[in-house]
Amino acid sequence: MAFVSGNSVDSSPSWHKQPDAEYPTDGSLKSIRILGTSVACATYDSALARIMALARERRPTAVCPTNTHILGEARHNPDFARVLAGFDLVLPDGMPVVWALNFGGADLKDRVYGPYTMRLVVQHTPRPWRHFFFGDSEECLVELRRALVQLQPDIDIVGMLSPPFRPFTESDEVLFADTINRADPDFVWVALPGVRMERWISDNQTRYRRGVFLAVGDAFALLSGRRSFAPPWMQRMGLTWGLPVKQGAAPTGPALPAISFHV
Repeated sequence: MAFVSGNSVDSSPSWHKQPDAEYPTDGSLKSIRILGTSVACATYDSALARIMALARERRPTAVCPTNTHILGEARHNPDFARVLAGFDLVLPDGMPVVWALNFGGADLKDRVYGPYTMRLVVQHTPRPWRHFFFGDSEECLVELRRALVQLQPDIDIVGMLSPPFRPFTESDEVLFADTINRADPDFVWVALPGVRMERWISDNQTRYRRGVFLAVGDAFALLSGRRSFAPPWMQRMGLTWGLPVKQGAAPTGPALPAISFHV
């Protein structure tokens, strides 16, 4: 561990049936159920407005940009489906999710990708907004801080914490909560492996006084420059690539991108 300063689940959905749209009256966004999970019909602008509204609430809130891997996990695991159902905002992170929403009448032009959402929020939340970053390595957090200050010179980073790369103990969780609560952030950016990340946010909400917790996965590695983004044309097709990070032993051969579906 290292500190760096500073709705009920529908169990039988069908792709051949137009998903049911939900029109909330509490200021949240219209959503459509995909594989049993309600996903917001969000754009970057509407997501930004909703995230900032959640950050103002005097309770802990949660946001999850989701792809088909996460939706598939929820479809086959009722316990994880309940985890996602407890999030205040589920965003369409992958292009196939956007295509499914559009099948239900959403008429979206783009996804709401977690790393781009984090970049957008940071750009629009100078002081007195407060940010805390939880996850990844200490080296990544140092580089991330440098990149974020360049992106938003008036950013207020009230804490960064690289948790241990092992299952967290109860004493770990107590320490995390004490550290984050003392920092009193408006935004808690969480970069842990998928599924584990969403579970961690859900399981520990009662430990926290306030702040919007955002499950942004590999956003720290991408925005810090430790990995590169796939070109826009690939992203529009639902593709991405994986590149080695700048830590550990150097590869012995040429580092070629591994192209895969960004689902």
